[in-house]
Amino acid sequence: MPKQTSNSRLAQVKSAVRREFPLLIILSCLLNLLLLVSTIYMLQVYDRVLSTGSLDTLLWLTVIALFATAIYGVLEQSRRMVLGRVAAWVDCELNAPVLKRAMEARLEGENLPGGIRDVGNLRNFYGSDAAQAFLDMPWSIIFLVFMWALHPAIGIVGTLGAALLFGLAITNDLLTRERQKKASAEARVSQDNAIRFVDAGETIGPLGMARQVFENWRLRHAEIAAEQQSLHDKTTVILSLSRSVRIALQVAILAVGAYYVLAGEITAGAMIAGSITMGRALAPIERATAAWRAFVAARGAYANLQQLFERIDRDGSERVALPRPKARLAFEDIFYVPPGSTEPLLQGVRFALEAGENCAVVGPSGSGKSTLCRLAVGAWKPAKGHVRLDGADVFDWHPEDLGPYIGYLPQQVEFLPGTVAQNIARFREIESGALVRAARMAGVHELILALPAGYETDITLHSRRISLGQRQRLGLARALYGDPALVVLDEPNANMDEAGDRALIESLATLKQLQVTVLIVTHRASVLKSADKIAALDHGALAAFGPRDQLIRPVPSLVPAKLPLQAVPSQQPGSPPASKDTISAAE
Repeated sequence: MPKQTSNSRLAQVKSAVRREFPLLIILSCLLNLLLLVSTIYMLQVYDRVLSTGSLDTLLWLTVIALFATAIYGVLEQSRRMVLGRVAAWVDCELNAPVLKRAMEARLEGENLPGGIRDVGNLRNFYGSDAAQAFLDMPWSIIFLVFMWALHPAIGIVGTLGAALLFGLAITNDLLTRERQKKASAEARVSQDNAIRFVDAGETIGPLGMARQVFENWRLRHAEIAAEQQSLHDKTTVILSLSRSVRIALQVAILAVGAYYVLAGEITAGAMIAGSITMGRALAPIERATAAWRAFVAARGAYANLQQLFERIDRDGSERVALPRPKARLAFEDIFYVPPGSTEPLLQGVRFALEAGENCAVVGPSGSGKSTLCRLAVGAWKPAKGHVRLDGADVFDWHPEDLGPYIGYLPQQVEFLPGTVAQNIARFREIESGALVRAARMAGVHELILALPAGYETDITLHSRRISLGQRQRLGLARALYGDPALVVLDEPNANMDEAGDRALIESLATLKQLQVTVLIVTHRASVLKSADKIAALDHGALAAFGPRDQLIRPVPSLVPAKLPLQAVPSQQPGSPPASKDTISAAE
């Protein structure tokens, strides 16, 4: 039966946390029973010691009370340790899967609310006093039973008081639940926008956008803060009312107790014990009201994470391990519609490359070239059709199995926190020979040696020293690392100088010798010379496809501003090109 590893991860964590509940419930029960010790001690002192004057009774009562208090301290510490370890374990177990699933959801175009902040909310709830308040609240019944044992009238007052405070807590939830959920989502978006503005500082500052951008953000953030303050005020009102009610109830319990003392039905000690027990019974409910915000945040966090994991991940089921592909790449009637849109970026694209062929993808801006690259490596999934590698859909491969056989250089080259060597080696175990070989093929070996610590340089600390062209060459080295069977390059020389161009041409020649299939987006004639075939896209459709020499007409020009191509309609893989009408792909 297929194993849904990632989808069941949240359920596994929830189940593991639930297994701690029996221990926590037992500890909470014992702790609340031990809280009765001070009440019983006072009752015995009033009714036995003061009436009899027995010092021995006072001594032994005091020894027993102190011993019980010491046990209480040990159990309280034990419960805090269990909750603290649960909080830390939840954080460690969910952080990486949540990051992975959020990344995959982003690639699939899903706008899911779950994220790393939700893991933090769960951790904060379990690790704070909020969880203890909710664990203690059910045991208020112990104190109510004790109050009924003192006298039914005292029990009635205590029960009505507990019901009243619990009703206030429920009212607080009903008044704030939906608004709190909406406000939390808006606050999350505001924080994300703030991070994006900081990252875009090199654009915002020089263009004089800072004042208006941050003023707009400030106004929106002020609206969110006002809504959160309004919710806080409502909770504060109910909390203040709860405390006032609790004080009034303690006065009422003393009044009722005094009445029955005068009536001779209970002792003065029972009156004092009833007042203290009332405070013990209502305290957990009051604490739970104060902790309601943390509880709502944790509940919303779990709902967000459940939504994030509700769909089976791409690596969620066991799959047969496929051998290293020869990299025959085929696009079969590909349609791709971006999320939130009804207009396809690609429509009916169909062509195939044999293993070891180099195909240049050309076309005007917005024609779908980058989308085709993302589909080829399995970063995006087509709405219709299949991208096949050696006959298998790329989504039938386990990403961790296919990844080493894929080399991918996107237009926007990003490096992760770590060393140059780690980034080029894709954060796998570093093989020095393969690392240097990939760097030499990309022409960046000398550049890397010139960095402060060579291959061990922290790339994030020295990113300002690396130009866009050098970033592309480092990204090319990452794409070439290991033993790729398919290399997909999206305008790899868009920012390269002449030396970078030469290194790219030499890399393409090496890949051809190694029989590596290459899909490369380019408009430069120097790169087109390395291509075996050309695929021309126009408005998301395949305008032409075929051998390079049949499609390109020689043009006597020093600067190839346009690439004249002979139009070849979309065709079955392997069929000969059709018409000879001339079309152009803009640079």
